[in-house]
Amino acid sequence: MRMKYAAVAALSTMASAALFASPALADPGSPNSPHHLKQIKKTPATRALAADEPAWVQTVRDGITLDSRSTPVTVTPTTGTRLNTRSDFDGDGRDDIAAASDSGVVVNYSSAAHRDQLRTELLEDGCACFGNSLASGNFNGDGYDDLAIADLDEIDTATKGLHAGAVWIFYGGPDGLQISTVQHFNQSSAGVPGSSEEDDYFGGALAAGDITGDGRDDLAIGLPNEAVGSIKAAGGVIVLKGSASGIVSTGALWIDQGTSGVPGSPETDDNFGWAMTIGKINKDKYGDLAIGTPFENYHDTNVDGTGMITQFWGGSAGVSLTGATSVSGEGITHTVKVTGTYVFDLGLAMGITDTNGDGYGEIIVGDSGVEVAWKRAPGAVVSLVGRSTGLSTTGVKVISQESSGVSGSAEQDDWFGDSIGVGDVTGDGLGDVLVGVPGEDIGSAVDAGLVTLLRGSSSGLTGTGSQSLDQSSTLVPGSAESYDYFADSVTLLNLNGTGPLEALAGTPGEVVTGDAATSPSGSMTTFPTSSQGLGTGTTWSGRSLVPTGETMSAYGWNLVARQG
Repeated sequence: MRMKYAAVAALSTMASAALFASPALADPGSPNSPHHLKQIKKTPATRALAADEPAWVQTVRDGITLDSRSTPVTVTPTTGTRLNTRSDFDGDGRDDIAAASDSGVVVNYSSAAHRDQLRTELLEDGCACFGNSLASGNFNGDGYDDLAIADLDEIDTATKGLHAGAVWIFYGGPDGLQISTVQHFNQSSAGVPGSSEEDDYFGGALAAGDITGDGRDDLAIGLPNEAVGSIKAAGGVIVLKGSASGIVSTGALWIDQGTSGVPGSPETDDNFGWAMTIGKINKDKYGDLAIGTPFENYHDTNVDGTGMITQFWGGSAGVSLTGATSVSGEGITHTVKVTGTYVFDLGLAMGITDTNGDGYGEIIVGDSGVEVAWKRAPGAVVSLVGRSTGLSTTGVKVISQESSGVSGSAEQDDWFGDSIGVGDVTGDGLGDVLVGVPGEDIGSAVDAGLVTLLRGSSSGLTGTGSQSLDQSSTLVPGSAESYDYFADSVTLLNLNGTGPLEALAGTPGEVVTGDAATSPSGSMTTFPTSSQGLGTGTTWSGRSLVPTGETMSAYGWNLVARQG
């Protein structure tokens, strides 16, 4: 059986990039939906700067202006152990938080005594997409994590203004991100394969990890709307290597489903490269690459699933096209054989973590499009067993709100798994999975949102002992309200620098005092963790991060992550 989800139509059929951030979460009935990525025209602010307000600094790369400002804040610098840090831009051994809003990307540091706000100026009408994908990695091996920020709709000034997309690379240092050394890549950059075309969505997805095993992270860039020959929106991926000087285009690798050794073949609206992850799957020192193609077989009829995950091994020379393996949504449906469950749109969100402690990393897939109990898009999390031979549906798990131990029940458009974070939360050495459920109704509050923690175990990912929280829970500040979209974005970071990871959940639809009802500031909640799971959260709003008289909207619709 197959249900065709109008909200998950392939990108080339969309009127604009406005629905890209989350295909299932484009809710035209919600005035607060963060997934509109509104088509706006930015104009210079006319409000005079306050005497103590930091000015914006402009940095130009390839004809595009980056605006940045640094706001002094009071911090108490402390040094962490540097264990399992993922976004430690200032090098103090504790992770820093980068989060996207419709007003740009905000970076809060743990020790650097300032807060950075980053945005680009639009040259003409376009979407506020700066920050549609965020990835952290140590690209130059200097001990400071670096930040890659994508804007899938950015204009390429070398091609008469095509909206093709670009990626900005910010390097870390003792005072946080160094704006003056920022790099800028698009398909007009020397050495980058291909050429810019309208709506390629260069930077539609990002993933960072050490594929070559040289101690420097590499960067995979998804172009899910790229045409392959005459085949529209087939999709592709570009891999750029890390080096002592940072990300370089020398030796860049292009991958699509027409590339020799890659399973499958390019088809219209496949969107190969919609999501990606880099992490250790086997037991060597090289990071492995997995790529999501969520609309594989989308146009086929009478199918029991759509989408595909393709895995590539890493090596000293980079991504190997030998030994690549794949699994499909339909193949998983036929393996698990759960009545009323059909795995559509496999490959929307991804991570790699060892959930059973055997030394092999499982590929974890958040799939908000899975049909459960015959209902449209309740969503599920798929766990593909890590093994030295590559991908297989053998041992696959599909966990939803109908699974034993998971609270709630599968309901239409819950979007369980719309966002995921992977890593050890409970301190037992096993990978856990934080799951965003932004479409969950809480009482009469529509799309209020929910976050669920799934635990690793000796038998792998399980619903047993899971924990679910919403904004009506005693551990979560605030209250559950319609169209909050609590946990629309989630991630796991080492905020205290001591070991097990802490949880973060963005709530981009949160309306706070002073907001217009149609322009929510959004908020962020962090949760301490222990062997018992998530503890009492702390919340701040987007409005609290900007000067008086200024607004910020949809803060928290995306979060920095290293999913491997």
